[in-house]
Amino acid sequence: MSPREKFLRFGGIFPTDLSSAIVETEAEISEQRMVGRNVKPRKDLQLLKGQGTYTDDLKLPSMLFAAFHRSPYAHARIRNIDVTKAMELPGVAYVLTGRETTKQLVTWMAKPGLRTPERLSLASDKVRYAGEPVVAVAAISRAIAEDAVELIQVDYEPLDVVVDAEKSMKSGAPLLYEDWGDNVIFHEEMKSPGTEEAFREADFIFKERLVSNRYSPTPIETRAMLASFDRTENRLTIYASTQFPHALRTFLSQTLDFPENRIRVIAPKVGGGFGIKSAVFQDEVTTVILSMKLGRPVKWYEDRKEHLMTAGHERQQVHYVECAMKKDGTLLAVKDRAIADFGVSGTFWTEVQPAMLTVASIPGPYKLKNYDFDLWCVVTNKAPCGPHRGFGRPVAAYVIERMMDIAAKKLNMSPVEIRIKNMIDSRDLPWTTPIGVIYDSGNYKEVLQRTVKLAGYENLLAEKSKARRDGKFLGIGIATYVEYTAPASSRLQSALGWAVGGWESCHLSADPSGKITAQLGMAGQGQAHETVFAQVISDNLGVKFDDILVEEGDTQHAPYGFGAWASRGTVTTGGACIKASRKLRDKVLLIAAHILKIAPEDLEMRDSKIYSRINPEKSVSFKEVADTALRFSSKLPEGMEPGLDVISFYEPDAPTTCSYATHVVQVDVDPETGTVRLLKYFIVDDSGVLINPMTAHGQVHGALAHGIGGAMFEDLFYGDDGQLLSSTFMDYLLPTAGEMPAVFVDSIETPSLTLGGFKGLGEGAAIPTAAAITNAIDDALSAFNVKFLELPVTPEKIRTLVSRGIP
Repeated sequence: MSPREKFLRFGGIFPTDLSSAIVETEAEISEQRMVGRNVKPRKDLQLLKGQGTYTDDLKLPSMLFAAFHRSPYAHARIRNIDVTKAMELPGVAYVLTGRETTKQLVTWMAKPGLRTPERLSLASDKVRYAGEPVVAVAAISRAIAEDAVELIQVDYEPLDVVVDAEKSMKSGAPLLYEDWGDNVIFHEEMKSPGTEEAFREADFIFKERLVSNRYSPTPIETRAMLASFDRTENRLTIYASTQFPHALRTFLSQTLDFPENRIRVIAPKVGGGFGIKSAVFQDEVTTVILSMKLGRPVKWYEDRKEHLMTAGHERQQVHYVECAMKKDGTLLAVKDRAIADFGVSGTFWTEVQPAMLTVASIPGPYKLKNYDFDLWCVVTNKAPCGPHRGFGRPVAAYVIERMMDIAAKKLNMSPVEIRIKNMIDSRDLPWTTPIGVIYDSGNYKEVLQRTVKLAGYENLLAEKSKARRDGKFLGIGIATYVEYTAPASSRLQSALGWAVGGWESCHLSADPSGKITAQLGMAGQGQAHETVFAQVISDNLGVKFDDILVEEGDTQHAPYGFGAWASRGTVTTGGACIKASRKLRDKVLLIAAHILKIAPEDLEMRDSKIYSRINPEKSVSFKEVADTALRFSSKLPEGMEPGLDVISFYEPDAPTTCSYATHVVQVDVDPETGTVRLLKYFIVDDSGVLINPMTAHGQVHGALAHGIGGAMFEDLFYGDDGQLLSSTFMDYLLPTAGEMPAVFVDSIETPSLTLGGFKGLGEGAAIPTAAAITNAIDDALSAFNVKFLELPVTPEKIRTLVSRGIP
């Protein structure tokens, strides 16, 4: 690709006539571009000072507080509810039961074979998990509301409980939804034509049962909602800690049967989303119902125990996987029977998508042509399964990357060798996986080799050998992944069955002073959107970075958008910013051409100045153009409308856009205690063109911490009676800075086929982490013949494995 082609692909502006007199060289132009610069996020200092405004910081006149009576049983019928004493408590405004008002939460997924479970705003006749909301109280303080909850008397008839997904599938298991006749919410299978023949031709068949744990997104800010219904105006205003204000507005309109154009959703600062805040739960809908009944603002914020009990459990799957291989390490075929525990149901809007994405992602970056899967999504008496950073892919990476290491060990190959042998070559791209996912661009082998080089792999091997001689146990783990980050509407709405679009939007407007306001349909939760998208707009519009204000999160002002999820923000919103910038720039150049009496094609625009490329002395400021367009519109070209105001929508042309990475980790394991220390962690990724490498690598560090937590510490563990036994941070552990290793991050930039060449990366580093760490532990304890097959890694599990091994 020529320099000019690269510049255009990256969203740059290049003179159309290269033979004309150009003042700056291309290198000089590139040096002035904002895309690619390390720019400190604009809002970091404000947040570090504690000056951010979150949903729970908001106070409205006459505001009430909500609290919930939640079922103490995992499975029971509701025989009677007595709220008399709660209503008599001074300060209580209302007590709401499901039998008075309950709404079925809508679904946006129409997948053949997918069952629709009962998902009510408040349980009315039956509860299916411990913590399910049954009664809501609105009071003048949270304390009074919680006191009132203690006075509510509910007569429950306990029912048999099932908390094991495989047992849930057996005949005679307690039924969560009696009319189904079983506990299967969704079943799907796929077979490649050549799989059986490949297994017959294989020299070796490796079979394992791999288990992934159930854990929670645990954002710093838990879920929160403030609903304010104005009866006089018949308007509903919602302040919510949400990842998708517009989708939330549409969902509430459909669920409550209330006009959407009379609903306004505002997302203040959001203290982490990680997927969970792109779901909507029973308690949130009930908070809105309370406000509409009372005509007063009602606020509910989730405490940490409520979050761990109810919000966004994911990843709990069992995989019976078989890999057919030649003795030279060639992967011929994979079979996978996957059983995913969805608790009582999926959540709006992802439903069973996490498990579907797991089986879709099993092929990874490998040249796998024969692949069969048999996916069973089942219900149990646990909290709903919701979206979680990485969204099913961490389980897929764990399965295929563990199998790669297990096979390499049996075949006496190195983990690097077996991966390079099976990786898709850049010459094979675009590559279509057995289930039809298209990998658009990249160089998987180069990224793996660069990670190995960054890690000093040979030195790590030497350190391991020396440590073993000294009686210490160091190990090296490697893992890879591919993530499609911005699926197009065609894939979302057909293959996946979602009523969701794959596009995003950008609305640009200029004021007479020459400043730009960008309203985005997307809403972030800490990804520095206000900085990175201003960088994109600055380059493509030609306006100074400091003159651009980026706003998002208010449905009254922002154009419709689907929110920040699936690492799609940079691809979709970045593309929309480029389109809107170019559209606005075209009009600016027409006005400037009229003012300067120069043909528009002879003009360049940069740093808020429009000038002749042939004679730079002939120029006009962007401020003057904006003032002309707005206040002095009589000076505009004949027939031109006043104003500088445009909106654009962007969706990638390709069905999928893929980013990828390789991870290498060094660990130190104490076989006597089972303690694992992460020493060094190396990551090389390819996320296409990096707008702001500093914030991009910050996202990588954050996702890595998330992945480490799920791999080594976090586990939502249930007793046989359906009670969550890890419902506080005393027993649900999170990684701290002390557990984090030294982290080294590098990137290559292979432009995607999207506008701007972006790929996305927000979730990526959370995906292969568990696989890399468990591979490293196996390597460290190879003398004990361990084989780690069940997450999370805990000292107890390691001690058990070591005690069974032979030193």
